[in-house]
Amino acid sequence: MMQKQRYQVKRVTSEQEAQRVVDFLLSQDAFTDQEWTPGEVNIVTSGPFDSVKNAHHAYWYIEHNGEVIGAMGLRENDYKSGGYEASNDYFAVHRNYRQQGVGSLLLQTAEEYAEKNNGRFILIETCDTAMYRPAQILYEKHGYKRVAHVPDYYLPGEGRVDYYKKLG
Repeated sequence: MMQKQRYQVKRVTSEQEAQRVVDFLLSQDAFTDQEWTPGEVNIVTSGPFDSVKNAHHAYWYIEHNGEVIGAMGLRENDYKSGGYEASNDYFAVHRNYRQQGVGSLLLQTAEEYAEKNNGRFILIETCDTAMYRPAQILYEKHGYKRVAHVPDYYLPGEGRVDYYKKLG
């Protein structure tokens, strides 16, 4: 078992960093055996690049030995009233670095960002398949409550689950 260590979170600030995050998110190291929906690759690709230009959208990543090992995006919702969401943004930890605090560190960074920007809550969208159960456990560990389930949302047999956390 690898020893837990403290990693440094970096915010995506350039198109080069955005591309590195996209490459990681689309890799088998982030989402093993992922079946992408027809529009999903475009969503994965556009988020990190949008965060470079949009002041109300942020992506963060963690690297180790020059390799991206975790990434997460968060944006203020369209109402601009203090609600933050990770719906069209992705959150992944490299399969070889799970259970080492990488996901918790990214999630805490996102929460601090939202709070600093007068965020009232964070809403996170995830999938209901077994592959996403570790993410659901992580959200619950950090005080997120499951507030919705939409069956067959992404593909037949793949439903959407929403997690909510009030800030402040």
